[in-house]
Amino acid sequence: MKGFLLAAGVAFAIQQPQVFRTGVDIVEVDVVVYDKTGAFVADLAMDDFEVQENGAPQRVEQLYLHLRSSPPTNGARAESSSPSSLAQPATARRTFVVVFDSDHMTPGGFKRTQQAALSLFEKSFVNGGDFGGVISDGRMVNNRLTSDREELVKAVKSAKPSAKKNSRLLEEREFPRMSEIEAVRIRASNDQMMRSVVIRRALDEDPKARVDFVEAAVDVKATDLSTQAQAATNETVQVLIALMNGLARLEGRKTVLLMSEGFLAEESWPLVRAAVDAAAQSNTRLYTLDARGLNRGLGVLMDATPADSDARLLDHMDFGADAMNSLAVDSGGFVVRNVNDFGRAVARMVDDSSNYYVLGYRPRTTQDGKFHRIAVKVKRSGVAVRARRGYVAVRRAAVTTTRDTTASPQAAEDVRPDAVASPPAPPSPAESPGTERDSVVDGRATGVVPATGYRVRPDSGKHVEMLLKDQKSDEAARAGWDAYQRGDVATARTSLTIAAASPSSEPWVHYALGMADYAMREYRDAAGEWEKVRQAAPEFEPVYFDLVDSYLQLKEHDQASRVLRTARERWPRDPEVFNAFGVVQTNRGALDDAVKAFQDAVAAAPNESTSYFNLGRALEMRYYRSRRYVQQLRSWVSNEHDRTNAIENYRKYLEFGGPFSKDAQEGLTRLAWVPKN
Repeated sequence: MKGFLLAAGVAFAIQQPQVFRTGVDIVEVDVVVYDKTGAFVADLAMDDFEVQENGAPQRVEQLYLHLRSSPPTNGARAESSSPSSLAQPATARRTFVVVFDSDHMTPGGFKRTQQAALSLFEKSFVNGGDFGGVISDGRMVNNRLTSDREELVKAVKSAKPSAKKNSRLLEEREFPRMSEIEAVRIRASNDQMMRSVVIRRALDEDPKARVDFVEAAVDVKATDLSTQAQAATNETVQVLIALMNGLARLEGRKTVLLMSEGFLAEESWPLVRAAVDAAAQSNTRLYTLDARGLNRGLGVLMDATPADSDARLLDHMDFGADAMNSLAVDSGGFVVRNVNDFGRAVARMVDDSSNYYVLGYRPRTTQDGKFHRIAVKVKRSGVAVRARRGYVAVRRAAVTTTRDTTASPQAAEDVRPDAVASPPAPPSPAESPGTERDSVVDGRATGVVPATGYRVRPDSGKHVEMLLKDQKSDEAARAGWDAYQRGDVATARTSLTIAAASPSSEPWVHYALGMADYAMREYRDAAGEWEKVRQAAPEFEPVYFDLVDSYLQLKEHDQASRVLRTARERWPRDPEVFNAFGVVQTNRGALDDAVKAFQDAVAAAPNESTSYFNLGRALEMRYYRSRRYVQQLRSWVSNEHDRTNAIENYRKYLEFGGPFSKDAQEGLTRLAWVPKN
């Protein structure tokens, strides 16, 4: 029996970008034009606009004006001189989602942004007319969008700050003192000059410290801090991508307000670009609000000395703002910083969502799957233009379902990238988020992203055939399954949805529909279909592991654990169940429980090599988590028992052999290095 693998890394399975907004060969882009006073300019015609794609002029073929309010006009023209220009009545619902980036905000910054969110929903939200949502701690409050203002206000007030930002700041000020950006420069950029600066600072603060000890301490801390920073950034951006993938199911323009104190994206720029692409696909504008307000400065090294000029310079450069700038400006929004009163900025954002033009043109280039830059200008002096800066030219797959298209987006798409990553150690160069790297479940590759951009479940054909034995199927079901097997997931989902709606639908139909839902990243829908299969065919073991994977994608670790407890009652000696339970516990950070589960897997099947690998990795992670430097003793303190046992289990795996021998050998290499006291 093959088992769940605690992967050495997790692929960032970002859906391949698609063309946004309209039909096969028309690109639509919404544009905000405002005058020197900040008022919207509502009297422009088609001939007033110039559009370029990748530097080449484009002919604007359609234009309409979306007006929700009645802004002042600039001239005598009440309507365009072109018959293709149309003032469209503003009947579409506006959608506002506020995102509290809790992991990157101090309590003071969180309080300021909370007031901004309340200002949005209390003053500008049309009760019963607009849609709204609140994301806090990576999840949509109440798991839905709503048109109820009172519910949204309550959701904002219930949001709580995280202690992680302050905890990281305290860790930065521990010996040897080092900021996140310094750590990233040392570890990711191999900046030897920066490393020398930090080492010199530590020796100035403790002249009696041994140089070799300080060098080792700086390297270990740089790895720890940079790994934490990258993981936190990835989680923030992945939440945004998941949100916008969900918002793509709603019609009309959407507005997302990201509130944060900034995050480093030095190793995550492909992921940030994927978020901008997702904004284009879903017709969403991102607005970013710097929660620090006027309190920007040398916040990282609060006990800085005059010798900290390099740190002051880095802080002044504000690398943490770069990703926020890109997310906002490239999606057509704007950045708010250096102010404490966010009310005016929120009002401006609301005005953007209410009054805008939509231009349409036919690009002269083919849909080549590449990013195409868009530049929009207006032939009128004294006005400013804001529009998204591009799109990815890939033909949009037609996706139609009989499901409720107003279902809420779930802001929890992928498992935390740091949850199953290697422990802090000198790592190999980080893989880009576009890299296909397989984790393994039940001995199968998962998270594989084929050319279609869908996330296809492994062994789906074999498992469907297991359920299909001696069962009949209707035409829609068979057509759907045939479409899935040839890679047409969108068509498969449509046909299978129709088939599954029948009261007499067989379990295999729901199982196949779950596969299609999962491939299109609709993890909530996939879990719902697979729960039906588990209820109808409780002896069908593969669906338990599929459910665990879907709940992990939704970060619903309790649900995943409940499924596995049921599986353990049915298959009490199956090491795969224990390995899966260990992976769930690792993802939630409960390493003690994870180690116990992997130990149970080894006891259940002593000749199964995967369990030894998983146990070795969990022990290694727990060892690194326990390692601390005690300055008073000038010595490292750690759980050496875990280190010894991790080495033993990696060696045991290598004795058996298997596809992860290289990973096990790398683990042994990491554990062989012990810092000198």
